[in-house]
Amino acid sequence: MAEVTNEGGRLYYEIHGEGTPVVLLMGLGGSGRAWGLQLPDFARRHRVLLPDNRGVGRSDMPPGPYTMAGFAADLDAVLNAADIDSAHLVGVSMGGLIAQEYYHLHPHRVRSMTLVATGVGPADPAYVPPERHIWEVLELDRATTDERTVVERMNATFYHPDYLERIPDLADRILQFQAREPQPPHAYHAQLHSAGTHTLNSPRLHQVDVPCLVVHGEDDRVWPPENARYLATHLPNAELELMPRTAHMLPLEQPRAFNTRVLRFLADVDAERQ
Repeated sequence: MAEVTNEGGRLYYEIHGEGTPVVLLMGLGGSGRAWGLQLPDFARRHRVLLPDNRGVGRSDMPPGPYTMAGFAADLDAVLNAADIDSAHLVGVSMGGLIAQEYYHLHPHRVRSMTLVATGVGPADPAYVPPERHIWEVLELDRATTDERTVVERMNATFYHPDYLERIPDLADRILQFQAREPQPPHAYHAQLHSAGTHTLNSPRLHQVDVPCLVVHGEDDRVWPPENARYLATHLPNAELELMPRTAHMLPLEQPRAFNTRVLRFLADVDAERQ
C-alpha cells in the first residue's frame, strides 16, 4: 500500500508479486479492488501494480473536470513512485482509454497493451456508440437517483443475463461494496465525462509499435464489439479475442478464461523480448 501526489491529488496504489511489471487499469467507477479475481493469478507471474484512478477508491476525489491526459499523468507519477521503468498495460473500458493515452505520451515505457471492453473513445469519429438508452443509464444523476435503482439499472446494462442469473444477489453485493468504498456523484460524473476529452485515437493507431491484445465480450452493449474489431484491424500488431455470451464486465463474468488468455499473451510478449 502506497501513495503519491500528482497535480495536487493524492493517488493510492498497491504492488503485489514479482516479475515483469503489469499495470491493471480499471474503468469507470471501479478501483483497483475490482481486479480481485485477476490479482492472485497475475501476481504469481508478475509484479502487479494496482492504482486507484483519480476520483475513486482510496485516491483523492477532487472536483472535475478530469481528462485522459490527466489520468495518464497520474499513471506516470505512480510508475515513477513505484520505480517501474516499463510495464505491460491492461486497461478495461475507461482504463483502455488511459492506456492508449499513456502509450502515446510515453511509448518507451509500455511493453504491451491489453485493451479490454474498450475502443478508440467517444470523442473519435471511428467510435461506435451504444444505443441511446445505454447512455441514459450511464448518465443517471447519482445525486438525485436512489442508489439501488442506479445499481440495478447499471447491472442490467453492464452484465450478461447469464451472469445475472448465476449471481441473483449481485445488486446487494455491489451496494455493500459501495458502502465500504463510496464514490461521490461528482467524481463519477467527472470520470464519465473524461471519456470525451481524449486526443483522437484512430489517426494514431498505426503508430503503436508494441504488441496488443484486444479482448471483448461478444454481447457488450456499453462498447459494441465493432469497437474492438476496429482496434484489432487498425493496430499494427494486434490479436483479437471475442468472448461468447459475455457482456461488458468480462473480467468478472469470465475470470478464468480472461486470466488464461491475457497471461498467455503477456508470457509470449516477454519471451519475444528476451
